Amino acid sequence: MPGERDTDVVCLGHALVDRLAYVEDGGVERIGLEPGIMVLVDGSRAFEIERAVPAWQQVAGGSAANTAAGVASLGGSAAFIGAVGKDELGDWYSTDLEAAGVRCIVHPERSGRPTGVCHVLVTRGGTRSMATHLGAASWVHSSAAEAAGLPDAAILYIEGYLLDAEAASAVDRALAIARGAGTLTALSLSDPFVVARHHGRISEMVFCGLFDILFGNEEEVLGLTGAADLTAAADALGRQEMVSVITRGPQGSLAVLPGGTVEVPADDVDPVVDTTGAGDLFAAGCLYAIAAGHGPEHALSVGAYAAGEIISHMGARPEVNLRDAAPAELVSSARSRLRGA
Repeated sequence: MPGERDTDVVCLGHALVDRLAYVEDGGVERIGLEPGIMVLVDGSRAFEIERAVPAWQQVAGGSAANTAAGVASLGGSAAFIGAVGKDELGDWYSTDLEAAGVRCIVHPERSGRPTGVCHVLVTRGGTRSMATHLGAASWVHSSAAEAAGLPDAAILYIEGYLLDAEAASAVDRALAIARGAGTLTALSLSDPFVVARHHGRISEMVFCGLFDILFGNEEEVLGLTGAADLTAAADALGRQEMVSVITRGPQGSLAVLPGGTVEVPADDVDPVVDTTGAGDLFAAGCLYAIAAGHGPEHALSVGAYAAGEIISHMGARPEVNLRDAAPAELVSSARSRLRGA
């Protein structure tokens, strides 16, 4: 469906090959990881984890790349900016993501670092534990932002994980290009540890008005605002000239705007197989709807639909074409001017 601009969403983030596997209860601990969290590991530790599990599913991933794939599956036009190693896995990464309908701007990192890999261990009930070896992924160059066509994009979406890496110049350059072109800017807080480690920088960026849209779960926004509860956090975010999207898992989601709050329930999914990528696909649904000119309630509904599909199976890539499988009212082709909607 044609949009107001050539690209609906440009996503900037870590280019990581996701390797996913089921493990039995207690398997995560036996490998030496803490259940339910993401940790950064070096190359030798990543190799140990890979050898400890006999069978892996592999897909071109990373948080922002998952979001880009979700936008494409919904029928939107999406691009991804990242960095891979100058190796066979890096070549495969671009081919795999482009096969999902995403335009890739993934420059090989020149210093010899390998393509990044994230090992995702999934246990009963869908809990996932991740061990990430960033490799080349954290070295996104500002030239990639220059090549992404941001002036012709409706929305720039940045994953917070990049603030934990050597990509500051690429983030700053992308934001400068986007804001100069009237492209909407969005940030995902990504993880509570990202908020804690970079609280000062994130607070300055968010509360100085660099973003039009903010994504975070309840724990992340509590950490950002320092509020004691969600009501107080929503009050603090509601004083900003932006849309703050807060996800609450099975309790649904809300969008906080200067004029009030909109809430939408989560889609009913039983059983929940794997929560990997739920936040990424929720963001994809919201961004797709916003790029199409829809309001916050509709955006939350599309986000809930996309997240509901992703947690019903293994992996962070949709198993169906989200546009074809969605109720017609969720993917209406009606569009309006983004800033005038």
